Amino acid sequence: MRRSVDNDATRDKHARVSRRRKGECVFIIAPVGQDAETMAALLDAEDFETQICRRLDEYSGRITDGAGALLLTEEALESAQGSLLLDLLKAQPPWSELPLIILTSGGESRRAGLLNVAARAAGSVTLLERPISTLTLLRSVQVALRSRRRQYQVRDLVTQLANLNEMLEYRVRERTAELSAANKQLKNEIRRRKGLEGEILEISDREQQRLGQELHDGLCQHLTAVAFMARSVALRLKNHRVIDAADIEKIAELVNDAATDTRNLSRALHRFDVDAASMVRALQDLVDREIWRVPCRLEVKPSFHIEDDTAAAHLYRIAREAVINANKHAQAREIIVQLERSPKGMVLRVTDDGVGVSKERELRRGLGLHIMNYRAQLMGARLEIDSPKRGGTCVSCYLPDGAAQSGKLRGNGEAKHPATTSRTVAATANRNFRHLTHRRAANS
Repeated sequence: MRRSVDNDATRDKHARVSRRRKGECVFIIAPVGQDAETMAALLDAEDFETQICRRLDEYSGRITDGAGALLLTEEALESAQGSLLLDLLKAQPPWSELPLIILTSGGESRRAGLLNVAARAAGSVTLLERPISTLTLLRSVQVALRSRRRQYQVRDLVTQLANLNEMLEYRVRERTAELSAANKQLKNEIRRRKGLEGEILEISDREQQRLGQELHDGLCQHLTAVAFMARSVALRLKNHRVIDAADIEKIAELVNDAATDTRNLSRALHRFDVDAASMVRALQDLVDREIWRVPCRLEVKPSFHIEDDTAAAHLYRIAREAVINANKHAQAREIIVQLERSPKGMVLRVTDDGVGVSKERELRRGLGLHIMNYRAQLMGARLEIDSPKRGGTCVSCYLPDGAAQSGKLRGNGEAKHPATTSRTVAATANRNFRHLTHRRAANS
């Protein structure tokens, strides 16, 4: 029995410390006599925090923050502020049911009436009939405060849950925005690649048309002329007439011209496997070709240096496309291909002294610009096209230091099969030409 009393005393001590720490206040409303002061003195002696309230505004603001229990007499409910108090209790949030301890001195019917009225406003109601012992009052207040403490725990959990829900909603909105942006970028990339696929197909058709036209206008014309002159010589031989040596020399000249055209066409179709070591040599070979209508020259500054093979291949093909476009559209007198180093990386420039960008709208809207820009993006470079003050057009490709690594990761986007097909076609044409030459020589 002694141990039980000690345990109760220990629990009461811890409870008093907890009450002081949490600030759980017992509001006392007793408008008649000295009941309020008496109850406050008893509770204060046990380290309960109390506050005697005469007006509603003294406790209305703390109903859901700091209020532990409401201790009142039946006269308080029957006063003018009783209905206001009940309305205030009805307006509590869902988690809050402020415990009511009501002191009454009436009979059974009076207690039932008070309980009915109070229960409509508060979920936790305790009726104590006067006279009451100090122990009964203390135990009733302790039970009410424990109940209120659990309600505050629920409130804190509800607040945490609301904060977590808000954070989750924010992250969902943020993630949704990121996914929407990524989806938009993906759609743009798909649209861009589809456009490039269409442009590649169009380029293939154009190149086939150009190849057919060059074969018809060049090689076929030479071969037709050779056939006519050879037939003329054959008729003279048949009629035992004198053959002019100039006719034979003319046939040889036409055959040489046809061979030159075939060689140029083969070089145009041949795919150069350009790497960092051979890039300058390949560009020199590019500007030295006899097929250009506009003279071209190469300028390489000593500061220029490139080590990445993929970037070198892309730069070469950008220069080649720029030279082709300048020959087609610029109406220039000279084309200059320059390689140099800028403070931030390597620079390729293809400059002409032609009509300029304003009169080359077809170039800016055409396939050549898209192809060059696409190659620049593959290696992390930037492509610019503008008109210098002196006139003409300048195509510049800026390759930042370190950008070539991204180009390595993406890889060289050149296809292998078209080049193989081109070499096969050229080789087949050369074999047919040699076979025709040997057969004619045998017949003669």
